[in-house]
Amino acid sequence: MEPLILLFAAAWSGLLLFLLAAALRRSLPPMRAALVAFGVSAVVHGATTLLMDAEARMPVLLFWGIPHLLLLPLLLLAAAKQTPR
Repeated sequence: MEPLILLFAAAWSGLLLFLLAAALRRSLPPMRAALVAFGVSAVVHGATTLLMDAEARMPVLLFWGIPHLLLLPLLLLAAAKQTPR
């Protein structure tokens, strides 16, 4: 069951990051939109993690942090391909 939950976390994180970056791309260059999307997501998740009990913080941080860090290179690669040369 745990691998399924981790797969869901990665899929959900990827979907949100790419949708937020796509929405921001309308007003920002692709690379900057990707970095801002990652930053916004990290700030929101970090703030909600700080509101939790102390013993629940680390599992929650790992639950969203690892998928975000795994998806960041893909997000940046997609932004680099969209950047005009």
